[in-house]
Amino acid sequence: MADKKEILRISGMSCAACAAKIDRSLKGLPGVNSAAANFGNNTATVIYDESEVSHERIVSAVNKAGYTVIEGDATQIAEADRKEARERKVNLLIAIVFAVPLAIYAMGGMLLDLPVPLKDDCFLYGLVQIILCLPVLWSGRRFYIRGIPALLRRSPNMDTLIAMGTAIGFAYSVYCLVQLYDGRMEFMDHLSFDSAAMIIAFVSIGKYLEALGKVRTNDAVSSLLKLEPQYATVIRDGQESRIPVEELRKGDLLLVKPGEGIPADGRVESGSSDVDESMLTGESLPVAKNVGDTVYAATVNGTGSLRITAEQVGRDTVLHQIIGMVEGAQGTKAPMARIADRVAAVFVPAVLLISLLCCIGWLLAGKDVLFSLTVMVSVLVISCPCALGLATPLAIIVGTGNAAKRGILFKSAAKMEAAGNIDVVILDKTGTITEGRPAVTDIVACNMNENDLLAYAVSAEANSQHPVAGAVLKKAEELAITPAPHTDFESITGMGVRCRVNGHSVAVGNASLMTSDDVDISPLEAESTGLASEAKTCMFVAVDGTLAGIIAVADPVKQSSAEAISAIKAAGAVPVMISGDNEATALAVAREVGITEVRAEALPQDKIDAVKRYQVQQKSVAMIGDGINDAPALAQSNVGMAVGTGTDIAIGAADVVLMNGDLRSVPAAMEISKATVSNIKQNLFLAFVYNAICIPIAAGLPYLLGMGEFSHMPALAAAAMSCSSVSVTLNALRLRE
Repeated sequence: MADKKEILRISGMSCAACAAKIDRSLKGLPGVNSAAANFGNNTATVIYDESEVSHERIVSAVNKAGYTVIEGDATQIAEADRKEARERKVNLLIAIVFAVPLAIYAMGGMLLDLPVPLKDDCFLYGLVQIILCLPVLWSGRRFYIRGIPALLRRSPNMDTLIAMGTAIGFAYSVYCLVQLYDGRMEFMDHLSFDSAAMIIAFVSIGKYLEALGKVRTNDAVSSLLKLEPQYATVIRDGQESRIPVEELRKGDLLLVKPGEGIPADGRVESGSSDVDESMLTGESLPVAKNVGDTVYAATVNGTGSLRITAEQVGRDTVLHQIIGMVEGAQGTKAPMARIADRVAAVFVPAVLLISLLCCIGWLLAGKDVLFSLTVMVSVLVISCPCALGLATPLAIIVGTGNAAKRGILFKSAAKMEAAGNIDVVILDKTGTITEGRPAVTDIVACNMNENDLLAYAVSAEANSQHPVAGAVLKKAEELAITPAPHTDFESITGMGVRCRVNGHSVAVGNASLMTSDDVDISPLEAESTGLASEAKTCMFVAVDGTLAGIIAVADPVKQSSAEAISAIKAAGAVPVMISGDNEATALAVAREVGITEVRAEALPQDKIDAVKRYQVQQKSVAMIGDGINDAPALAQSNVGMAVGTGTDIAIGAADVVLMNGDLRSVPAAMEISKATVSNIKQNLFLAFVYNAICIPIAAGLPYLLGMGEFSHMPALAAAAMSCSSVSVTLNALRLRE
């Protein structure tokens, strides 16, 4: 049985230590091949063997670790994120409303020389503080509900540090309040209710902004879901009716009116219109759709009505496949994240040990209990690993979202990271650099005008299935030239066709056919030679035994290809073209787009060998292709990129899908990768440097340096910790386009 990949939405993660705990719990199950919990978007990506472990057992393992799996689709999950953000906002407001007056009341007399009511009655002064502090602790109840059980399970996390820090400060303050009730005035200066309250308030600010940032980073998926129509007009038994899209079935005949969203992937049965496919490809220009053309769910119909046969509905549509790819990439981890994961796994237990040792050390050094506990609380609070846990996943989520908006789908975070380090870009020619379908490029008439020449040619080729004949037919359609009936049709293999059109003998084919019919081609020999040097196929047309002209056909280079090749070079990679076409054609296309390294007449195995050859030279290789013959090379390369207009096999073998078929998406993918990796490095730097600087300060370094007052360090530590999380979140959000 094949391995199954599943993305679980998990509630209760508060830091990177939580993600590490979930990783360990899942990886310990038999049949689980890999598991990656992601604090940035509260998911866990699990790959497992269904014959050995069930979905229910995986969910149970997460629950036993102290977390909850949220069942539901992407819409429900997005709503859960918004609900969490709203709850955090309410708790933040409660914390601020009570913590700020408490801080002013407790410190106003010392710092601002303000009159403080009841200060002369020490017990009542402390009683007012505890009354103001209790609502703040209630607003931060989630830290205790999650943090204390995590400690009892011997898997402490960020909530544990906050819960312990504030609980110790609050408990000691209650002890001091009891002493004040007994008349021991010396304990008045030991009250620290304000510090416990400000810790909760400052941390709540950071957690709210984190939640808000997570909601915003998932905008790419949410915006795609919003494009999907909720209702569809279906024609059953000749009757039109409006039904929810969930009730659509394959084979349904749909009516899509002007301006409506298309509810399913399907084929146009009647009508014509322009369809906005920007949500799918990132291309802003609408695409003309006629009978027989394919349309996709959530694209928007233009000015014409369409009747469509539904071929893929619900979760089988391309839209949901895109969403699955984006969510899958966001739920994976980049190799760079392993540094943070290794640190997070031991970080919280190490912080608990450090805080305890600092407390004991200051007691042994002769400092009082209040000072030693203040140091302990400060170290606990300032060391929360939120920033460390957010550093990588938030950048990955924003980066993959940006890519999706431009029609670039990364299948994993690892490949997103790899795309920024590409040294060599190997490109297939047909369908990648070129359009992939022949088109008439030149018409050279002799003894008649161009339209008459084309009319004879299309009349002769009207029933041919040859790709070159198809190009002539399409050109005639564009010019509204209708083929005339022909008689005495004769097809000569490898040479062309002969027939009679309106009483005239007509021959269309190569130079060999003209020679066999004694047609003199010398008047246009120079033109045919020049066209051939440009990788164009020349068809000679003779009427009544006399040369009438040449029609040249070629697979045209995409308008964006030359610009894309230039951008690939600017990004520091070497473009290489490998094609199965003959050398003259391959070289002509390469010259046109600016590629100097070319391999012509190549077999599929030659493409794999080329990839391996560069890899042996320690080069990171990207392979760009669209056909079945490209699939092995796509799989072998460091980063395989499939043009989205190509085959399903190529797309399946690739690591990146370029939905719009525009070669400029290749340097765009490299650019997004580099920007994302750079952002991750910045975030990790901020997170590590923050802890390296702040932990010694919280441990009492300012006091050792003679910098004075240390009693309010816990509140300042909470503010610093929140600032670190906010700075990482804001830095990641800078990537948003």
